[in-house]
Amino acid sequence: MRDPDDMAHLYTGLTTVHAQPQPSSDILATIFAKRQEDVAAQKALPGRSPADLQALLSLSVAPEPLDFVARLQSPTMAVLAEVKRASPSKGDIAANAAVEYAQAGAAAISVLTEPHWFKGSIDDLRDVRLAVGALENRPAVLRKDFIFDKYQIAEARLAGADSVLLIVKMLSKAQLKSLLAYSRELAMEPLVEVNNAEEMAVATEVGAKVVGVNNRNLRTFDVDIGNTKQLADKVAPGTVLVALSGIATPADASIYANTGVGAVLVGEALMRTDDKQAFISGLQQI
Repeated sequence: MRDPDDMAHLYTGLTTVHAQPQPSSDILATIFAKRQEDVAAQKALPGRSPADLQALLSLSVAPEPLDFVARLQSPTMAVLAEVKRASPSKGDIAANAAVEYAQAGAAAISVLTEPHWFKGSIDDLRDVRLAVGALENRPAVLRKDFIFDKYQIAEARLAGADSVLLIVKMLSKAQLKSLLAYSRELAMEPLVEVNNAEEMAVATEVGAKVVGVNNRNLRTFDVDIGNTKQLADKVAPGTVLVALSGIATPADASIYANTGVGAVLVGEALMRTDDKQAFISGLQQI
């Protein structure tokens, strides 16, 4: 089954969502369609309308955010540790390791909140934020999802997120600018995901401060961990560059030494290892 990191183009409005037609057999189209239904249903719940979320935000009930960019800036390689309950290809994965990751030195915790294929939810993010909130020098909390609507960003902020993932390939440039601006209004600098030089140019044009390079080829589905290295010289000065996907061991990430890559996101490999402290320490020493 295809990994949802492979993003098909999705053209949406911020209130009314319309997906581009996709083959019925395309799992990505199915995921996008379901996420549209999910967001629409969530907005219709009593107390969960866009106006309700805005009212809550105006009351300052959301947990205090931290500076995502500053949290990733470090003399050593920053580690974004991913928490997800499942993946379409790998099956169920334990998701209760946020505190362990934080204590091992992770700079951020990425929480995958898509509910059907990854079995995640916004409650997972809320629980992670509560779990790490009292820790000294707590990690940032990132909402990783198929985000196309300001509603999802507001929902993330109220749950305690410090950042959200915005994927260039699935958004028009106008949408990306709008979602980027709204996220910043809520004091959440987004992680903007790209896969190639053209998308990197878009991320640079809109002024992204944190750019993640997906190492997965979005046409062949192959993973090339060198993709981030190849695009490193195209990133704007001062940008935090993050390598995404395909890093199974600290040795895999060693190719990023002296390239300007400042952070790596690690998911299943970290979740499966017995010694998370040693794994994260190995990455930080690159």
